[in-house]
Amino acid sequence: MLNKVLEFINREGNFSSRVIAREFNLQESMVDDFKNKLINMGYIAKISCDMSACEKCSCGCSTKKLNDKVDWEITKKGYELLNKIGR
Repeated sequence: MLNKVLEFINREGNFSSRVIAREFNLQESMVDDFKNKLINMGYIAKISCDMSACEKCSCGCSTKKLNDKVDWEITKKGYELLNKIGR
């Protein structure tokens, strides 16, 4: 099931637990557990807002204010697994 979740994330570009739970008819808490396992195995990673993000930011703000937004990415290891399973 972890592979299917990773494939879905790659295909849809959506890391939302709610969306993934709906896709696979699972509880969101179960999807959160799967995501935590994928994190621990090094297949996906959270990217938090930090000062380095301000260098690439195009919002045009005059102050550097960090927000609580969390982005996600599939790691190199995650893409290697997807390539290995043919996705």
